[in-house]
Amino acid sequence: MKKDFISSTLKNLCRPENIILICAFFFSHQSFAQKQSRIDSLQTIFQSETNDSLKVIHEITLSKEIHRHKHNIDLEYKHAQSAADRALKIKDTLLYARALDNLGLLYRYHEHYDEALTLHAKAFELIRERDVKPLYKMIFANNAGVAGRYNHNYDKAFNFYLQALQIAETENDLKNIAISSNGIGNTLSNIPGRENEIMFYFERALEAEKARNNSLGMAMNYLSISGYYMDIGDYQTARKYLDDLLAINTERNDLFGLAITYEFRGISYLKEEIDLDKAVSYFKKSVDQFKALNNEHKEAALLVHLGDTYLKKGELNRAENFYQQSLNLSKKLGSFGLISSNASKLSSLSEKKGDARSALEYYKLSHVYRDSINLNEQAVQIEALKRKYDLESKENHIQLLEKDKDLQQAVLNSQKEQLQRKQIVNILLGIGLLAILIIFVLQFRNYRTRKITSAKINLAEKEKMQTIYERNLAQAEILVTRLRVNPHFLFNSLNAINYLIQSGQNDKAVQYLEIFSHYTRMVLDTSNQQLIPLEDELELSEHYLLLEENRFENNFSFSIVSEDVEDIDSILIPPLLLQPFLENAIWHGLLTSPREEKILEVRVVHKEDLTQVIIEDNGAGRNNKPKRTSIKTHKSMGVQIINERIDLYNKTHSGQISYDIVDKKDENGNSLGTQIILNLKDTADHFPFYKGSPMADNLKAI
Repeated sequence: MKKDFISSTLKNLCRPENIILICAFFFSHQSFAQKQSRIDSLQTIFQSETNDSLKVIHEITLSKEIHRHKHNIDLEYKHAQSAADRALKIKDTLLYARALDNLGLLYRYHEHYDEALTLHAKAFELIRERDVKPLYKMIFANNAGVAGRYNHNYDKAFNFYLQALQIAETENDLKNIAISSNGIGNTLSNIPGRENEIMFYFERALEAEKARNNSLGMAMNYLSISGYYMDIGDYQTARKYLDDLLAINTERNDLFGLAITYEFRGISYLKEEIDLDKAVSYFKKSVDQFKALNNEHKEAALLVHLGDTYLKKGELNRAENFYQQSLNLSKKLGSFGLISSNASKLSSLSEKKGDARSALEYYKLSHVYRDSINLNEQAVQIEALKRKYDLESKENHIQLLEKDKDLQQAVLNSQKEQLQRKQIVNILLGIGLLAILIIFVLQFRNYRTRKITSAKINLAEKEKMQTIYERNLAQAEILVTRLRVNPHFLFNSLNAINYLIQSGQNDKAVQYLEIFSHYTRMVLDTSNQQLIPLEDELELSEHYLLLEENRFENNFSFSIVSEDVEDIDSILIPPLLLQPFLENAIWHGLLTSPREEKILEVRVVHKEDLTQVIIEDNGAGRNNKPKRTSIKTHKSMGVQIINERIDLYNKTHSGQISYDIVDKKDENGNSLGTQIILNLKDTADHFPFYKGSPMADNLKAI
C-alpha cells in the first residue's frame, strides 16, 4: 500500500502542469533570493565606500533597487534624500542634480507628479548651462516633461520635451529623439488647437525607433498613433496600426503588450459603437491576459470597459455585474479612484432600473471615496511642502556653514601669522642688545596687525548677521503685505454663490464656484513665491474679473490682451500686484459711473527693455464721482499695499517697477475714465526657480 502511495505521488508530480508549477515556484524563490542578495551587496558596498562622490552614486543606485524589488517607500525615500544631502555637502553640482532627478523619479512612481516636476526641473536648470555630458541634460529634461504631462501642466511639459529634443538632435541621439518626439506628440494631444502637429512628432519618433531596430519603442509609438486616430474618429486607420502593434507583440511574445493591444482594439469598437460584440470579445481577451499576469489593477479597469459596453448595448444587468466585479476588486486593491467611479456608475444604473435605495447607497459610497481622495491629496501636498522646506533649510544651512568656514579660515591664518612672528621674536631675543630695537619694531607691527585683523573679523561677522536680518525682514514684509489684501472680496464671492443657490440658479452657481475655486487655488499656489510669471498674474486677474462681473447687471465687459509680447512667462512680478488696481477701477470707477456700458480693458505692450501693463476704464474718474451713491463706500488699502510692495521689489531686485495714473478727459474737460500704466523695466528672470529666494547664493556657490 505504501508502494502504491509513493507511485501515485510520483505520477502526480510528473504531470506537465505540476512540473511547471514546481519550476515556477523554484525560480520565483531563486529570483527573489537573487534580488535580495543584490540589495544586500549594494548596501555593503555603500557602507564601506570612503570616496564621497562614489558614496552618492552607490546610494542613488541602492534607492532604485529597493524601489524595483523591495517596494519599501520609506527606505527608498530615505536613501534618495540622503544621496541629495551628501551631494549638496560636497558641492558637486552634477551629482546633486542626479540625486534630485532620482528623488523626482521616486515621487513620480508614487504619483506625486507636482513634486516630481519641481525636482526634475531643478535638476535640469542646475546643469543646463554647464559643461556636462549632454545625456544628463536630455534625461532630466525628458523626465521633467513626463512629470509635467502627468500633472496636466502641458505648457511646461512641451517646453522641457522640446529642449530635450533640441539637444538630442545636436547629438544625433536617436533614442532621445524618439523619447522626446513621442512625449511632445502625447502632450500636444491634450492641448486644443495643436492637433495638426501631433502626427509629425509621432511619425518622427517611429522612424527613430525603426532606425534603432527597437521593437519595444516601435510598439509604444504604434499605440500612441492608434490612440490619435481614435481621438479624431478614424477607427479603421487606428485598427491598422493596432494590427502592426499586435504583430510586434506576438513576435516579442510580450504578454503585457498583447493585453494592451486587445484593450485598445476593444476601446476602438466601443467608441465607434458599431460592433459592440467585438468590443466585448477583445475586452474579455485582455481581462484573461491580465489575470494570467496577475495584474489586478488593469483587470479592474477592463471590467469597467466591459460594463460600459454592455450599458451601451442596453443590457443593464450584465453591465451592473461587471461594475460590481470591478468595485469589489477595487476595494481589495484600495484604489479610491476606481471605487468612486464604479460606485457612481452603479448609482446611475440603479436609478435607471428604478432602484432608488441602491442608487442612494452607491451615490453616498462614491462621494465618501471622492472625499477620501481629496483628503489624501491634501495630505500629500502638505507633506510635499514640508519636504520642500526641509530641502531649502539644508541648502541655507550649507550656505551659512560656508560663511562660517571662511571666517574660521581667516582666524586660523591670523594665528599662523602670529606664531611665525613670535618665533622670529624669540630668535631675535637671543642675539642680544642689538636686536632690542628690531624686536620693539616687530612687536609694534604685530600689535597693529592684530588690531586690523580683529576689526576685519568683527566687520565680516556684522555683515553676515546684517545679511541674515535683511533677508528675514524682506520675507516678513512680503508676507505681511500679502496678508493685508482686503478680504471683503472673498466674503462677497461666497455670498454671491449662496444667493445663486438660494435663487435656484444652480448651473450658474456651479460655474461661479468653479471660477472661484480656480482663483483661490492659484492664490494658495503662489502664497510661498516672491515672484510669479506675468502670464500667471494675468490669469489670476481674469478669474478675479469674472468673479467681480457678478456685481453688474449685464452692463459690464472686460478684455485682457497682449500685443506682440514674446516670452511673457519670463517676465516676473510680485503676485497679486494687479488686483488692487483692478479693484479700484471697479469700486471707484465703474460701480459709481452712470454710464450704461461699463468697460474695463487690460493691455500688455512691450517696448525694447520696457513692458507696460495698461489698465483702462470708462468710469467716473478720480475727481468726478457722485457725491451720493447707493454703493457702500469701500475703504481700500490698495494704494498703500501697491506702493509698499513696489518699493520692496525695487530694493531687492535688479528690475524696476513704477506706475502712472492718467485721468482721461474729453475736449470739454469731462471725465472719460482712468488709465493706469504699470511700467516693468527689465523684470525678465533667467532663473525663475531661484532668483530672489533664500537659496540663490548657495546654488551659485555650487
